[in-house]
Amino acid sequence: MDATRELAPNGPALDRPLPSGLVFFLFTDIEGSTVRWDRDPEAMQRAVRRHDVLMRDAIERAGGTVFKTIGDAFCAVFWSAADAVAAALGAQQDLAAEDFSEVGGVRVRMAIHGGTADERDSDYFGPTVNRVARLLAIGHGEQVLLSGAAAEAAIAALPGGVTLNDMGEHRLKDLTAPERVFQLTAPGMRFEFPRLNSLSVRNNNFPKQLTSLVGREQDVVDIVALLNGNHLVTLVGTGGVGKTRCSLQVGAELLDKYSDGAWFADLAPISDPAQVIAAIAAIFSIQESANRPLLDSVIAQLRTKQLVLILDNCEHVIEAASQTAAALLRSCPGIVILATSREPLNIPGEIVHRLPTLSIPRMTKFLTVPGALQYGAVALFDARARAANARFAVTADNVGTVVEICTRLDGIALAIELAAARIKVMSLRDLAGKLDERFRVLTSGDRTALPRQQTLRALIDWSYDGLPDTEKIVFRSLAVFAGGFGLRNATAVCAGGEIDEYVALDAITALVDKSMMTMEERGDDEVHYRLLESTRAYARDKLVEQGEFDAVAERHAIAYAAWAEDVENEYDATPTPEWYGRIDFELENVRSALSWSLGGGDTLVGQRLAATLGRIMLSFAAAEARRWVTVALERVDDLTPPEIVARLKLADALLASVLNQFKGALTSAQEALARFTELGDKRGIADAQRFAGRSMIRMGQVAEGEKLLYASLQAYVDLGLHRQGGTLRDLAVARSIEGDLSGARDLFTRALDVFRTSQDEENVALTGAALAEAEFACGDPERALIVAEEALEAMRGFGRDRMAAAMLGNIAAYLIAAGLYDLAHANAHSALKEALEADAQASVTFALQHLAAIAALRPSPDDERAARLTGFVDGRLAALDVVREFTEQHEYEATLTALRTRLAPEKLDALLADGRSTPIARALDWALAI
Repeated sequence: MDATRELAPNGPALDRPLPSGLVFFLFTDIEGSTVRWDRDPEAMQRAVRRHDVLMRDAIERAGGTVFKTIGDAFCAVFWSAADAVAAALGAQQDLAAEDFSEVGGVRVRMAIHGGTADERDSDYFGPTVNRVARLLAIGHGEQVLLSGAAAEAAIAALPGGVTLNDMGEHRLKDLTAPERVFQLTAPGMRFEFPRLNSLSVRNNNFPKQLTSLVGREQDVVDIVALLNGNHLVTLVGTGGVGKTRCSLQVGAELLDKYSDGAWFADLAPISDPAQVIAAIAAIFSIQESANRPLLDSVIAQLRTKQLVLILDNCEHVIEAASQTAAALLRSCPGIVILATSREPLNIPGEIVHRLPTLSIPRMTKFLTVPGALQYGAVALFDARARAANARFAVTADNVGTVVEICTRLDGIALAIELAAARIKVMSLRDLAGKLDERFRVLTSGDRTALPRQQTLRALIDWSYDGLPDTEKIVFRSLAVFAGGFGLRNATAVCAGGEIDEYVALDAITALVDKSMMTMEERGDDEVHYRLLESTRAYARDKLVEQGEFDAVAERHAIAYAAWAEDVENEYDATPTPEWYGRIDFELENVRSALSWSLGGGDTLVGQRLAATLGRIMLSFAAAEARRWVTVALERVDDLTPPEIVARLKLADALLASVLNQFKGALTSAQEALARFTELGDKRGIADAQRFAGRSMIRMGQVAEGEKLLYASLQAYVDLGLHRQGGTLRDLAVARSIEGDLSGARDLFTRALDVFRTSQDEENVALTGAALAEAEFACGDPERALIVAEEALEAMRGFGRDRMAAAMLGNIAAYLIAAGLYDLAHANAHSALKEALEADAQASVTFALQHLAAIAALRPSPDDERAARLTGFVDGRLAALDVVREFTEQHEYEATLTALRTRLAPEKLDALLADGRSTPIARALDWALAI
């Protein structure tokens, strides 16, 4: 293994348990192997194979376990330091006795260190492992190095003639506390070596770090790669993200490459831009001359040097830092500069690397502790919380809370460290609950740091105070956005008074450059923006302090009402995946605008926005959308425009029908139809006819419903709208209810053609689900199961948990009808779990009915529990205004028939009545006991 390479934390898994607790590691690799491979690959392959046999044999003789190999490097773990020393001695002796002259010798360097480490997935992680890898990196071939901890543990058990030579304290590339290093010597082993390759003997001025770098391993690799081909790389990122610590680690990694070292210029304490060059000169002890500019003196001294120069914290002296960097790069060809700033230096040749916030799991549903610790934010919180409270550990019980904290802190390293420090006096749950007051909670920073780095508020104050007035106004205005937002809405909200659309655009661009907000490109023609949550909370405080909140919130609500109306109107002309993608990103802003406008703001704007929800929130949150529509309808008065009232009624009809609340859907659809007829709105009439007809057929009024649906279908054709698919599907359902399976299949096929043409995979899946229902209604549960499984798989593909819960319930019903009660039980429980998570109340209730049916119909029935649960379902469906469709009605009747054969009428009635008055928590307990 080449001397510049280090061990990476991945490798093959083992089949047996690894040692845990206090353990000792032996890491080894071959010095200069890359050159030998290039010179004679075949001979080197033979040599490495023999080396591997000798290494593995020596490790296993001493009782160790090889848990990973990477190329020619070995990573082994032992219960004791003495065993690790024995393995190293044995391996060096065996290697020395072997003839490797074919490749010019095989010289293996070794390092031993002990401590606790996290073992997961047959590998080890944590500072102890990182430390032994760093110790190995400073050694030479045939040399065995021990850390102070390993030497102390091994010294009493050293074999005769074996000694430890004290090499003094050395700083390793992790930049933390110096390590006392010892060299293992024994008769026959080489004793004299060049100086150790530690930071202590390399040219640098890097400050010692009190903590290790966590979660930035790949970033360091990427930045080193950039500097290998470029002379100026600027790390740009929001305050507290860890730019300084990352730059220092990059500098440490590059020390071996540059003969004149790596040097760190901290510009943070400088207030006068003229002092930038003075700070650099001080590093190299260059004195100012009376007859020569200091910059010229610095250039003269560095002109022939080969070194890395880190310019840290450039943002507040950006002009001076840019000019100085440009001058040095023009005149000093051997210098590479790594700058850190909240905005680029903007000089020729600059490569900008935006340092992201630490990675966070997006979902916690199936997250394990080892899986969570793979994410930088979680790993950092874990490390710092354990430092603050030795009893702390991330566990299966608290991992969700840890992820929640890291998510709310946006993965910002400083914020996470401040939060983790509170674990010594607060529980995790209390800490999570206090993050709404984060600027009061996250205050206990490093007292030795600059004031702006000690608290979260001070950190953002530093960035905000440096903004021009126009950018401050725009920054405050952006606080009203929830989540991400597009440029159109951003400029609409920020424009006002002296700030027009183009001034707002310039300010937004500047805020992105200064890392006050993030930008994400989505496709070829879409750019979305986002404020980090902590930054948004700060900006919101400023917005309120300035008395600007209501004015900005009104512009926000008006912008989103207009946006939603445009998006709704574009439904028929936009491919469905693209259309849903536009909505998904802006949904949090729609909620925010609804909350302000219908919560005491501009009611009419809120009603305009609510009227679009039947389309734009249908697939994301139908129950929530109907609640908003209900609030908007309650605010209707004589001043509400008739068109808005009609559209609200239409939205209510659509949402109620999707939620199986067909009585309410029919009432709203009929009212919408009357109003659209008065207005002469042909599209509105067609939509209202469809939802009225859809509701009628599911309430048993099939002939009347079909008549309305055919009228709607013809209107859609005449208007050139691609909404025919849903109407065709509803007509197919009507045919299946009438037992006309052939007619139903034909209509389903036509509906599928429409949906596939518009790339509407969601409605393709929904149509498959409806076809399964038709197959079941016509007496073919086996075919229904096949179609339903295909539909479920499609729903899983685009993450529609609410629909998947309903589909699982249908599958349970089909299995019950087929007498497959064990399979039905598993599917019903899964349906219940997913429906609860998705807050799909109708699906929750029907899952309970399926479990009641299983309890009543299986060979060993539980009649009393089945009867009570059936009574609860009756009451719950009535409260939700939900009607049983064919499958649920068929199952319900079968359940009651079975109960009536075994229970006296009075007892059955009493049990059903008991169930109707039961709270849902108790009903869930009954269901889970089945």
